[in-house]
Amino acid sequence: MTFTRALSTNFTGMDATPAAAAAEVALEELPVAVRRVIDTAMLAGIPYSLRRLPSKAVDPESIATACGTEPGALARGLVFRGKATRKPMLVLASATTNVDERALAQIVGEVLERVDAATTERITGFPPECLPPFSLARRLPIIMDQTLVELGRVWCMAGCPDLIMSVPTGILASAIAARIARIDSSR
Repeated sequence: MTFTRALSTNFTGMDATPAAAAAEVALEELPVAVRRVIDTAMLAGIPYSLRRLPSKAVDPESIATACGTEPGALARGLVFRGKATRKPMLVLASATTNVDERALAQIVGEVLERVDAATTERITGFPPECLPPFSLARRLPIIMDQTLVELGRVWCMAGCPDLIMSVPTGILASAIAARIARIDSSR
């Protein structure tokens, strides 16, 4: 299956999982950044389902409803950097996860600080609200919350604020070489 055929037939890429209240998208409607994300998914063998969010879907609850899932199944990307080394890293966590920065520091061996929106965009090539888990401007170490892996499938942003994609977490974790760890402070 070619990229063009997958997009022109049903725009669900390699996955036919339906999403309630989220609309299909035509190839010619996609921004360049989203095409880059989809190309990367196809090349890495990551099955996906891409949907356009309704304009009213702006918070985790309404986004989850539009995707026919729970807010916990929404993955968000957060960029941190080491306070001493200044080396950036991407953390993938559920929208409902309270990221424990002390746990992260123990995992990476350094105290971390979360970067601001402008730095996130400079490092990744995407604004924070659009940040996909792959196809970043530069290769970053990635820590993925164990909670996401346990779900089996998550929804993550696709490089544009109104486009979201569903991906299987096991394949995603392998494709992005993510380090899996418990990072939820509420556990």
